[in-house]
Amino acid sequence: MTLPWFRLDDSFDTHPKVLMAGNEAVGLYIRCGTYAARNLTDGFVGEEIVLLYGSDSLAATLVRVGLWHRARKGWTIHDYLDYNPSRAEVLAKRKIRAEAGRAGGVASGKARSKPEAKRSPSVQPPARSVISGTGLTETNGRAYGARSPSKNPSSRPVGEVLALPEGHRPASDEAKHAAAEHIRQALKRRQP
Repeated sequence: MTLPWFRLDDSFDTHPKVLMAGNEAVGLYIRCGTYAARNLTDGFVGEEIVLLYGSDSLAATLVRVGLWHRARKGWTIHDYLDYNPSRAEVLAKRKIRAEAGRAGGVASGKARSKPEAKRSPSVQPPARSVISGTGLTETNGRAYGARSPSKNPSSRPVGEVLALPEGHRPASDEAKHAAAEHIRQALKRRQP
Protein backbone atom coordinates (compact mmCIF):
# COMPACT_ATOMS: atom_id res chain seq x y z
CA MET A 1 0.00 0.00 0.00
CA THR A 2 1.24 3.48 -0.82
CA LEU A 3 1.32 5.71 2.21
CA PRO A 4 1.51 9.45 1.61
CA TRP A 5 3.92 11.64 3.50
CA PHE A 6 3.16 14.95 5.16
CA ARG A 7 5.81 17.07 3.53
CA LEU A 8 7.54 19.97 5.26
CA ASP A 9 10.11 22.28 3.72
CA ASP A 10 13.60 21.92 5.17
CA SER A 11 13.43 25.54 6.35
CA PHE A 12 10.07 24.99 8.08
CA ASP A 13 11.62 25.42 11.53
CA THR A 14 12.76 29.00 10.77
CA HIS A 15 9.73 30.20 8.80
CA PRO A 16 8.28 33.37 10.38
CA LYS A 17 4.79 31.82 10.68
CA VAL A 18 6.23 28.85 12.54
CA LEU A 19 8.28 31.05 14.86
CA MET A 20 5.23 33.21 15.62
CA ALA A 21 3.04 30.16 16.30
CA GLY A 22 5.34 28.68 18.95
CA ASN A 23 6.28 25.09 19.68
CA GLU A 24 2.98 23.91 21.12
CA ALA A 25 0.91 25.12 18.16
CA VAL A 26 3.49 23.78 15.70
CA GLY A 27 3.24 20.39 17.41
CA LEU A 28 -0.49 20.46 16.76
CA TYR A 29 0.16 21.50 13.15
CA ILE A 30 2.52 18.57 12.53
CA ARG A 31 0.33 15.98 14.27
CA CYS A 32 -2.73 17.14 12.34
CA GLY A 33 -0.72 17.25 9.11
CA THR A 34 0.31 13.63 9.48
CA TYR A 35 -3.28 12.75 10.37
CA ALA A 36 -4.48 14.48 7.17
CA ALA A 37 -1.90 12.65 5.04
CA ARG A 38 -2.63 9.24 6.57
CA ASN A 39 -6.40 9.64 6.28
CA LEU A 40 -6.37 11.32 2.86
CA THR A 41 -8.39 14.36 3.97
CA ASP A 42 -6.77 16.75 1.47
CA GLY A 43 -5.65 18.94 4.36
CA PHE A 44 -8.92 19.10 6.28
CA VAL A 45 -8.70 18.56 10.05
CA GLY A 46 -11.94 18.10 11.97
CA GLU A 47 -12.72 19.66 15.34
CA GLU A 48 -12.61 16.28 17.10
CA ILE A 49 -9.04 15.64 15.88
CA VAL A 50 -7.87 19.08 16.98
CA LEU A 51 -9.33 18.49 20.43
CA LEU A 52 -7.69 15.06 20.53
CA TYR A 53 -4.24 16.50 19.80
CA GLY A 54 -4.54 20.04 21.14
CA SER A 55 -7.08 22.78 21.76
CA ASP A 56 -9.21 25.44 20.09
CA SER A 57 -6.79 28.12 21.29
CA LEU A 58 -3.85 26.39 19.57
CA ALA A 59 -5.93 26.09 16.41
CA ALA A 60 -6.76 29.80 16.66
CA THR A 61 -3.04 30.53 16.89
CA LEU A 62 -2.42 28.55 13.70
CA VAL A 63 -5.20 30.50 11.95
CA ARG A 64 -3.82 33.83 13.26
CA VAL A 65 -0.33 33.16 11.84
CA GLY A 66 -1.70 31.82 8.54
CA LEU A 67 -0.80 28.13 8.81
CA TRP A 68 -4.46 27.06 8.92
CA HIS A 69 -7.80 28.37 7.68
CA ARG A 70 -11.13 27.97 9.48
CA ALA A 71 -13.54 25.67 7.67
CA ARG A 72 -16.97 24.24 8.41
CA LYS A 73 -16.59 21.81 11.36
CA GLY A 74 -12.81 22.12 11.37
CA TRP A 75 -9.80 23.67 9.69
CA THR A 76 -7.80 23.31 6.49
CA ILE A 77 -4.02 23.34 6.33
CA HIS A 78 -2.75 26.29 4.30
CA ASP A 79 -1.43 25.21 0.85
CA TYR A 80 -1.70 21.52 1.76
CA LEU A 81 -2.40 20.37 -1.79
CA ASP A 82 0.45 22.48 -3.17
CA TYR A 83 2.97 20.27 -1.36
CA ASN A 84 1.13 17.01 -0.68
CA PRO A 85 -0.65 14.58 -3.00
CA SER A 86 -4.44 14.71 -3.09
CA ARG A 87 -6.67 11.83 -2.05
CA ALA A 88 -7.43 11.13 -5.73
CA GLU A 89 -3.71 11.00 -6.63
CA VAL A 90 -2.87 8.61 -3.79
CA LEU A 91 -5.81 6.30 -4.58
CA ALA A 92 -4.89 6.28 -8.30
CA LYS A 93 -1.28 5.37 -7.47
CA ARG A 94 -2.46 2.61 -5.13
CA LYS A 95 -4.70 1.21 -7.87
CA ILE A 96 -1.86 1.19 -10.40
CA ARG A 97 0.47 -0.57 -7.97
CA ALA A 98 -2.20 -3.12 -7.02
CA GLU A 99 -2.83 -3.93 -10.69
CA ALA A 100 0.91 -4.25 -11.32
CA GLY A 101 1.17 -6.61 -8.35
CA ARG A 102 -1.66 -8.79 -9.61
CA ALA A 103 -0.07 -8.94 -13.05
CA GLY A 104 3.14 -10.18 -11.45
CA GLY A 105 1.66 -13.41 -10.08
CA VAL A 106 -0.07 -12.26 -6.92
CA ALA A 107 -3.54 -12.66 -8.49
CA SER A 108 -3.33 -16.46 -8.29
CA GLY A 109 -3.81 -16.25 -4.54
CA LYS A 110 -0.23 -17.05 -3.66
CA ALA A 111 1.76 -14.07 -2.59
CA ARG A 112 5.32 -14.06 -3.79
CA SER A 113 7.70 -14.44 -0.93
CA LYS A 114 10.59 -12.04 -0.66
CA PRO A 115 14.00 -13.62 -0.31
CA GLU A 116 15.43 -13.19 3.14
CA ALA A 117 18.01 -10.49 3.34
CA LYS A 118 21.37 -11.94 4.18
CA ARG A 119 23.56 -9.84 6.37
CA SER A 120 27.23 -9.79 5.61
CA PRO A 121 29.28 -10.79 8.65
CA SER A 122 31.50 -7.75 8.09
CA VAL A 123 28.59 -5.32 8.45
CA GLN A 124 28.02 -4.22 12.02
CA PRO A 125 25.02 -2.34 13.34
CA PRO A 126 25.66 1.33 14.13
CA ALA A 127 27.31 2.00 17.45
CA ARG A 128 25.00 2.88 20.32
CA SER A 129 26.50 4.86 23.12
CA VAL A 130 25.53 3.91 26.64
CA ILE A 131 26.40 5.53 29.92
CA SER A 132 27.82 3.15 32.46
CA GLY A 133 29.50 3.57 35.80
CA THR A 134 32.84 3.90 34.05
CA GLY A 135 31.78 6.46 31.46
CA LEU A 136 30.73 6.40 27.84
CA THR A 137 31.29 3.09 26.03
CA GLU A 138 30.13 1.49 22.79
CA THR A 139 27.68 -1.42 22.85
CA ASN A 140 28.99 -3.13 19.72
CA GLY A 141 32.47 -3.70 21.08
CA ARG A 142 34.33 -0.79 19.50
CA ALA A 143 36.38 1.18 21.96
CA TYR A 144 35.13 4.66 22.71
CA GLY A 145 36.75 7.15 20.38
CA ALA A 146 37.67 4.52 17.76
CA ARG A 147 37.28 5.65 14.18
CA SER A 148 33.94 4.61 12.69
CA PRO A 149 33.80 3.68 9.01
CA SER A 150 30.60 5.71 8.56
CA LYS A 151 30.33 9.44 7.92
CA ASN A 152 26.83 9.37 9.39
CA PRO A 153 27.03 11.22 12.76
CA SER A 154 24.41 8.93 14.31
CA SER A 155 26.68 5.91 13.88
CA ARG A 156 29.93 7.57 15.01
CA PRO A 157 31.17 7.80 18.61
CA VAL A 158 29.84 10.85 20.43
CA GLY A 159 33.35 12.14 21.19
CA GLU A 160 34.24 12.05 17.50
CA VAL A 161 31.10 13.89 16.40
CA LEU A 162 31.46 16.62 19.02
CA ALA A 163 35.23 17.06 18.70
CA LEU A 164 36.40 20.31 17.13
CA PRO A 165 38.62 20.05 14.05
CA GLU A 166 42.31 20.53 14.71
CA GLY A 167 43.23 24.18 15.11
CA HIS A 168 39.71 25.24 16.17
CA ARG A 169 38.78 26.28 19.67
CA PRO A 170 35.33 26.51 21.22
CA ALA A 171 33.44 29.79 21.04
CA SER A 172 33.24 31.82 24.20
CA ASP A 173 29.93 32.20 25.99
CA GLU A 174 29.92 35.88 24.97
CA ALA A 175 30.28 34.93 21.29
CA LYS A 176 27.48 32.35 21.59
CA HIS A 177 25.14 34.90 23.21
CA ALA A 178 26.02 37.53 20.57
CA ALA A 179 25.28 35.05 17.76
CA ALA A 180 21.95 34.06 19.34
CA GLU A 181 20.96 37.73 19.71
CA HIS A 182 21.93 38.39 16.09
CA ILE A 183 19.64 35.54 14.96
CA ARG A 184 16.77 36.82 17.13
CA GLN A 185 17.10 40.31 15.63
CA ALA A 186 17.24 38.94 12.08
CA LEU A 187 14.09 36.88 12.69
CA LYS A 188 12.27 39.92 14.14
CA ARG A 189 13.08 41.87 10.97
CA ARG A 190 11.60 39.02 8.84
CA GLN A 191 8.25 39.03 10.66
CA PRO A 192 5.45 40.94 8.92
